Amino acid sequence: MAGRTGVRKTLSDFIANPPIDTLNQVFTSFPKRINFQINSVAGQLSRAVCVVFINSENETRLAIGGATGGWKRVDYGITLQIFHHSMVRNSEDAMTAFDTLIDNIKTRLRSDHNFGDTTGILVWQGAEPLINALYGEPSTKKEGATETFAELNFIVTEMIQA
Repeated sequence: MAGRTGVRKTLSDFIANPPIDTLNQVFTSFPKRINFQINSVAGQLSRAVCVVFINSENETRLAIGGATGGWKRVDYGITLQIFHHSMVRNSEDAMTAFDTLIDNIKTRLRSDHNFGDTTGILVWQGAEPLINALYGEPSTKKEGATETFAELNFIVTEMIQA
């Protein structure tokens, strides 16, 4: 499975397995509704959902070795949208849980620049040379939950022999 669908699925599978603590769901498309209860365990006070979103795409053609030795380089702009929901009483503890989740996701991204793609073609490299993070301001809901939002932005490169 090549192209956008393949990149999205490869990245989603890579982030989801093995599980990252408090990241309960990874979606390849924005869900119609987020239910933070799904895949949670008893006593788990902080939960999160990640959505893999392709926000842009650029294609470059490279001629290497003549008319039959060309490659197409496709750079996908990826945004991991992370929605964090915490029921811990102290807002500082909720922020610590959020920071730990973000650090764990970035550690996973850094662990394999092919995101588990053993061919190195579908994901030639990902999250290289940078990961850009944007954070939303935490808010407290009426029932006491602290919710925080993050975007992790980076490029995933696919190489296609033309």
